[in-house]
Amino acid sequence: MTEEFSVRNRDWLERWESGNTGWHHQEFNPHLLAFWQRLELATPCRVLVPLCGKSRDMVWLAEQGHSIVGVELSPLAVEGFFREQGLEPERKIAGGFECWEAGPYQILCGDIFNLHPDHIGHVDAVYDRASLVALNAQQRAQYAGLLARLLPGNCKVLLVAMDYDQRQMAGPPYCVDGEEVERLFQAHFAVTLLDSLDLLKETERYAGLGLSHMREQIYCLRCD
Repeated sequence: MTEEFSVRNRDWLERWESGNTGWHHQEFNPHLLAFWQRLELATPCRVLVPLCGKSRDMVWLAEQGHSIVGVELSPLAVEGFFREQGLEPERKIAGGFECWEAGPYQILCGDIFNLHPDHIGHVDAVYDRASLVALNAQQRAQYAGLLARLLPGNCKVLLVAMDYDQRQMAGPPYCVDGEEVERLFQAHFAVTLLDSLDLLKETERYAGLGLSHMREQIYCLRCD
């Protein structure tokens, strides 16, 4: 692991330890509810949720009949998820990850960049609400390459990205505009923009930050 990745991982762990997790929401993500069916997946299927934290979106996906394989660095987040769902997971070490498993949920606790296809098995879909935008530019390129190696043909990804002037706000969440999404994924995925939401007009969260523009963009990626 490079020093940069080591620092990034420490920062992520410290955020969970201090409770600085402003990206975590109790409600289901509206884009998941609105656009998941656009992936036209069979049910049940196996869904990969990278950098999953303790997202309740995994609960919604399980309620649709899917099984979930999450990947998360912080054991506090993983423990919190199972505790909040009232589940007692089995825990074991598997390929350098600590695997927590109960019900329809399997969460691999460890560094996502150490992930190999054998860790996750066959997956049919990926849900990325806050993974790509949590990574800096170098990490985003490595993440795109990782997904290309992990995913089978015809696997589909529901991706949420953000477009704003990075000079006006330090990430994360980082700006990942449409041009970068195409550049990162077009070699291995068909990229389709599903919707674009003006956050400054339609939400209050970012209204006071002095941003000239901010859009949340929802994509479907299909692995070729």
